[in-house]
Amino acid sequence: MNPRVSRAAGALLLWHGACAAQEVPDWRLPDLRPSTILWTACPSGLVRESAIVRLGDRLRCGTMGVPVDHHHPDDGIIEVGLVRVTASDPTRRQAAIFFNPGGPGETPMDILPSLAQYWDNAYVDHPVHGSKKRLAEQFDLIAVVPRGLNGGTPFLCTSDNEATDFHDIVADRSPENIQAMDAYMRATAAACRANPLYPFINTEQTVYDMEVARRALGEPKLHYLGYSYGAWLGSWYAASFPEHVGRMVLDSGMDWTADWNTNITRSKIASQNRFDRLVGRPAANDYERYGLGRDLPSVLARIGELAVPVRRAWGGFWKSPENLIGALAVSDWLRAEPNMSLETLTERMKAHRFHRDDATNTAIRDDAIRYAWRLFPVSYQPEPFRFDDVSSLFSAVMCNDMPYAGDVTHHQARVATLAETLPATNGRGLEYHCVFWGGSHAMRPPLSRVGAAGDILMVHASLDPVTPLQNGTSVLASTTMTHLLVAEGIEEHGVFGFTDSACVEDTVGRYLLTGILPAGREYHCTATPAAHGETDDGFTRPGDAVVLRSELSGLRSPFAPRAGDRP
Repeated sequence: MNPRVSRAAGALLLWHGACAAQEVPDWRLPDLRPSTILWTACPSGLVRESAIVRLGDRLRCGTMGVPVDHHHPDDGIIEVGLVRVTASDPTRRQAAIFFNPGGPGETPMDILPSLAQYWDNAYVDHPVHGSKKRLAEQFDLIAVVPRGLNGGTPFLCTSDNEATDFHDIVADRSPENIQAMDAYMRATAAACRANPLYPFINTEQTVYDMEVARRALGEPKLHYLGYSYGAWLGSWYAASFPEHVGRMVLDSGMDWTADWNTNITRSKIASQNRFDRLVGRPAANDYERYGLGRDLPSVLARIGELAVPVRRAWGGFWKSPENLIGALAVSDWLRAEPNMSLETLTERMKAHRFHRDDATNTAIRDDAIRYAWRLFPVSYQPEPFRFDDVSSLFSAVMCNDMPYAGDVTHHQARVATLAETLPATNGRGLEYHCVFWGGSHAMRPPLSRVGAAGDILMVHASLDPVTPLQNGTSVLASTTMTHLLVAEGIEEHGVFGFTDSACVEDTVGRYLLTGILPAGREYHCTATPAAHGETDDGFTRPGDAVVLRSELSGLRSPFAPRAGDRP
């Protein structure tokens, strides 16, 4: 079985009765044992060869031994990986910025070196991007690789017992697929729980690993930049060790005052809202051009006409009325010829006239060809259960961090409701293997402790369909130390570094450099996504900036659709 990030990465859970996270009355900090970090040259198997060449001796990989369970340090040791890029101007070095790219399950091994090169590449005096260059000059970038990932002791969910994978559960509501999902959820939990490390792969233990690393490095404060799940991780650190928090930026974050279930519910609603905004309303407002329906409900109902393979291929990727026109045409073809090959389908797409208007026709055809391969998923067969380290870690953290409510019947019913009420979304995040987990194993620190950490800057795109703006506004309303910068008009999941707005880039960069924030707690910036490649775009090598931004595409939530996903 080929492990797929989308399976474990979809393990965030949807429960309409979710409530805010509860304080743990018996929470306590363990007595952390010191450790020593062993730094070596990074092997090409862990980081990109291009980063090794460009960064030279500034790039180092490390390992440190930490207790399997920090609360019981005599019960065994595991290795945790680290990656670091030192400040480019040692004479001006301020400190280190700890970094997490999201997930849980995203490894910083590739992403952190790309981020360091991206910052290096900026012009120091550029009004938008210059602060990145100064950050590269004055700060080390360092990441503690979440325990269980490659670079340390691996955590893998495997079993010789055979299991059969399932198709997207929103797109394919057949009894056979529902039954396949149920069996796969049981197999997932069994395979993960067969690994003796499974109770200790959680956010709490990773936070303690970060604190051990901070002490080993001799850093008086932990400055921090975290994306998506990185906000969840950062908040747990701030609640555990508020006295050690420096400048903390939480970008495109989960709502860390709520639970996982609330977060995934909002994500699915935001995905549906994106369809309404980009496809439904534009189509309804121009019926003469698109012919998809005269109002939003009529356009949305057309999704129900799609063949299951087409819903699997396009679900969650909707971006224009042209998408839907192409999907409807392809559905008709596949119903008439269900055994059509990819080659035949692609040739038909190239030859077919989708629309009378040339520009619209080209847009429909190009989009259909781009995703044609997604219409031909593998035929899943029973195979020994195998998850890679990324999928394994995601599966474990989701179940270990917080209690999981509801039984199988409950979760099958809620998925059915979601598929009916939010048909434009997909099934990522709706797995319920935690029903069979046996309970959570982490103790969440009291969030009331975060107030002692000082200012925390949150950054959100106003139209983020993955971790929607509501996450940021909810945290802002329920805390006193947070500040919220809203990038208006964009839907980027991952904002800082990905816009050409001085209001965004310089505000965040200046805060990381100096700790200075504008007056007030909420700021709104008109923003546009970064479009590098021009000679005056703020980077010394614009072509390299394009490549590095592509490499940084890992700064994404695992429950967001990606162009490389298998259906």
